[in-house]
Amino acid sequence: MSDLTESRSEGRRTYSRRSVTRAAAWSVPAVAVVSAAPAFAASAVDVGAFALRGSCGTLGLLGPGFTLQAGPTTPLPVGTSVIITGSGVANIGVFSVSGGTADVQVLSPTSRQITVTSAVPAGATIAFRTTLSISVAFQLNAVATLPSGYSGTGAKTAGNVSSTLILCSAN
Repeated sequence: MSDLTESRSEGRRTYSRRSVTRAAAWSVPAVAVVSAAPAFAASAVDVGAFALRGSCGTLGLLGPGFTLQAGPTTPLPVGTSVIITGSGVANIGVFSVSGGTADVQVLSPTSRQITVTSAVPAGATIAFRTTLSISVAFQLNAVATLPSGYSGTGAKTAGNVSSTLILCSAN
């Protein structure tokens, strides 16, 4: 009797041990792949050490704001957002974007949400600058957030800019 042959006795089908063993052996890899899929799906894509930094700009030429630099090997994904909040002024001004594309949303006179609308290539920098002058006293704080499914090992996710009418500092 071959291992693919079934025999009938008293109206019942019987299978050889070899065919049952072979069927079981084929089902084990399928079960292993299916059970591994949810764990893989839940893992995040690591974009590495991206950095959000404050920038004072240049008086009369370039307004203060922030730069967001992608890590050296992985681009920052679409949907990466930066929330900027300000204090010391009634309005933190109009933010412009350079070095990439992003949507600027006014949340209130003293807060903005900037969302990256095209990936920032590995090692590249996108800048967000306000029309505020560093000759005015103010404080700007920003926090970057990656979209769901992404993480940033070693990332610098917060920055600030502080102006005191005379001095400006940023990190």
